Amino acid sequence: MDIFVILFQVIFAIPLFFILNYFNKKDISFIEKITIPTIYILVLSAISTEIKDNIFLIVIFEIIIRELYNNYISNKNVLVNKKEVLFKYLFSILIAIFIYDYYIDTVQFVFPKAEEFRPFLWFLVILFIYCLLKDNIKFKKIDTKEKFIIRKKEYVVVEYAKFKNNYYKLVKSKNSDINTLIYSIMIYENYKNPKLVREIRVFTDRVFNKKSRSGIMQIDSDKVLTDEDSIKYVVKDFEKKYSKSKSKSLVEDILNNEYNDQESIENILDIYKEIKEFENK
Repeated sequence: MDIFVILFQVIFAIPLFFILNYFNKKDISFIEKITIPTIYILVLSAISTEIKDNIFLIVIFEIIIRELYNNYISNKNVLVNKKEVLFKYLFSILIAIFIYDYYIDTVQFVFPKAEEFRPFLWFLVILFIYCLLKDNIKFKKIDTKEKFIIRKKEYVVVEYAKFKNNYYKLVKSKNSDINTLIYSIMIYENYKNPKLVREIRVFTDRVFNKKSRSGIMQIDSDKVLTDEDSIKYVVKDFEKKYSKSKSKSLVEDILNNEYNDQESIENILDIYKEIKEFENK
């Protein structure tokens, strides 16, 4: 196989990675998740016949990129249901290979001719009926809420141990609740914005002359802050604002002042409680 063909397939796997990330945030079914990669390679094949050769490899390259990202960049592999992911990968690859072998590789042009539209119209009818009924069809979920909570606990504990080992010299407020909260925010912000994502965002903001959120604590600043600088800033800020507070809901008060959306507040509180529970064992 031509090395340039492989290179193009790796390049085209990157947009697929972002497309799947977008849809993974939506409440879509397992069937929809495993068919999106095949739809993607069908569209590419229709746009250009030059990249048709073994185009199903794009799906495999996307999986490799995703695994590298989850394991070495975002560190979200702990939160992944490995059985569900394995099934998703397997079926995505099988469907892509099947469509490639029995359709893409056997026709000169992927776009159907007029006389070939009749079976396609029936497919649209079936798809339309499925879309109408899918909300009433209860698919058995491989993952369960309980298992997700277990994985989340593991993730929080692992990240807490890592960050505490790296930043214990910086996070040293006299108020232990503030220290725990800072680690909680650190874990949450790093989960939402891994280091590579933060660096790319800072770079693009510089290019377009935009004010950037920087550092692991994601601080709005006119200058770019390192992770350490952002932690020092938050520790000093919290100490100044809240160290003398005797409120029984100190943590909630801080979060309500620092965050505008309830979802972030609830997520950070969950992490805070997990750390407290771990420390009290």
